[in-house]
Amino acid sequence: MIKDFVVTRSKWLCDLLRFLPLKSQFVLSGNVRDLQTEDKSSGAVVRSLTSCLNAELRQYGYSHVLSYDFINGFKIIDPMSTHSSHEAAENIMKQLGLQPVNGCAPAGLDLFETVLEQLITWKGEPIALIVDFASRLIIHQNDLNDTEHRLFTRALIRSQETRVRAYGTPSKPFFNTVLWIVEKEGDMPAWFTLDNSKVRHISIPNPDHQMRRVLATSLIQSLDGAKEASTQLKDTAVQSFVDNTEGLLLVDLMLIAQLCREEKLGYAKIGEAVRRYKVGVSEDPWQKLDRRKIRDGQNFIMERVKGQDHAVAHMLDIIKRAVTGVGAPRRGGRPRGVAFLAGPTGVGKTELAKSITSLLFGDESAYIRFDMSEFSAEHSDQRLIGAPPGYVGYDMGGELTNAIREKPFSVVLFDEIEKAHPRILDKFLQILDDGVLTSGRGERVYFTEAFIVFTSNLGIYQTDITGERKATVSTENQFETIQKRIREEIEKHFKLALNRPEILNRIGDNIIVFDFIRENIAEQIFNSMVDSVLSDLKGSQNIDISIDPLALQTLRDLCLKDLSNGGRGIRNKIETHLVNPLSRALFDENIEAGSRLSIRSVETGKITKLRLATESATL
Repeated sequence: MIKDFVVTRSKWLCDLLRFLPLKSQFVLSGNVRDLQTEDKSSGAVVRSLTSCLNAELRQYGYSHVLSYDFINGFKIIDPMSTHSSHEAAENIMKQLGLQPVNGCAPAGLDLFETVLEQLITWKGEPIALIVDFASRLIIHQNDLNDTEHRLFTRALIRSQETRVRAYGTPSKPFFNTVLWIVEKEGDMPAWFTLDNSKVRHISIPNPDHQMRRVLATSLIQSLDGAKEASTQLKDTAVQSFVDNTEGLLLVDLMLIAQLCREEKLGYAKIGEAVRRYKVGVSEDPWQKLDRRKIRDGQNFIMERVKGQDHAVAHMLDIIKRAVTGVGAPRRGGRPRGVAFLAGPTGVGKTELAKSITSLLFGDESAYIRFDMSEFSAEHSDQRLIGAPPGYVGYDMGGELTNAIREKPFSVVLFDEIEKAHPRILDKFLQILDDGVLTSGRGERVYFTEAFIVFTSNLGIYQTDITGERKATVSTENQFETIQKRIREEIEKHFKLALNRPEILNRIGDNIIVFDFIRENIAEQIFNSMVDSVLSDLKGSQNIDISIDPLALQTLRDLCLKDLSNGGRGIRNKIETHLVNPLSRALFDENIEAGSRLSIRSVETGKITKLRLATESATL
């Protein structure tokens, strides 16, 4: 049931009101461009920060509240003031040396400095000045020009000299207060705020769960179908709205509701409106996937990934869960799916990632791949998210954040994750936990539609006390033993070596361990690769080649002699003993298109040679 919430003042606002009689100037930073909730007898309303400050300051007892920014100059904030109050405020502006027209008076920095001096020392009714966009008053933060330096020096000295005075009935202590609104505290000169007992810094936080609920409850009531809906259904919609806007601002909630109205989604589809607002995709691509194709996906993938039936089945389960939404968390926007593929080299981990990409998109090259061995340096995370302000490459963004912004619905492969610098793992934690990553430019990039795949060789080798690298598992071990040892090593690596156990918690039971390529599977891979080589030659050059049984057995023995490198090792041996000598023979003998040849024998030595025969001669 939707409950009525009693809205109290925010902590930062209570802090401001508490220190008004103690401090003459304030620096407000943080979430200053968002809407602010305000407590009214008629209920909770939201206003801009300046409007909220004006209302609170006037209620506290200030006679007039002015604002200033570099473009518009000085102006009277409150549009609801009476005509006489408006005239009084304009009269004060004239006494301060301004020439107001309809409550506004343009002023550059020189005039602002003069007016600021007179306002701080004003002896009449207490007034307050809100300096909006104060960060923009300074061109270079670490190199103030003469005008900027003189302005803040004057403000610093006056903050120390001014004295509180009593006003009103009953009398209350007042300063003529100046409130500087900046994006971050560092936007003000450090010497102005540091150790200045007369200046109070107040940080305005992003809206919490309760603040979003207050606004969400009001916004849901304004959407199509809400008036006729039951309280329970509206309560469900409010909960979805609040849970899925974790980390967003109140102004974002207003825009989401507007999007919901414009696209006629109705109150019950507010979660869909949040998704569209975050990733900019009109329709949910996961719901448009061909379910029949995924249902038959096991046969499709197993044509390419041999001997890992359990891994294929587990991966398809994760995909089906992503499509159906079963077990999806209520709060936040985590990626649609996460898989951690571990096991020996050459067993099909990367091939499985390519296969599911092909299954989902029809194109295996559509996945986004990052080789994490390239991100082993401490600051290499800047390649992923972009350089921070002031550094080279800041305007280019990050490789990962740019890619997801362009293709939010994608498979993202992080290959050999154990080689990444631990600092980068903190970025992965943000992705897995919240489904969002903040780029170096401060933009929020959402991974809510992405499928994340990690691959790793952890647990296959370990280094002994002499520094020698030794295998911990081999083809002689049963798969259950291999699985147990690899899982133990992965857990040890993240918990003890990296001190990042929370990453494993986010991955959960989606660690998929691959088995070694066994002899029967190796033979299937060998046959598939040889057939592929010959069929490609037939298709591209119209040269038909067959292999005699004895020659094929010789080739098989050569390629399957060592299975330690898995399918990749088999491919390398096929290149050495079939592709290279076959290319040499075709080139040297100038074999033309349309020829029919057979490989009669495979002769090994310093280099492998093939004895080829046509229908009428032997080459």
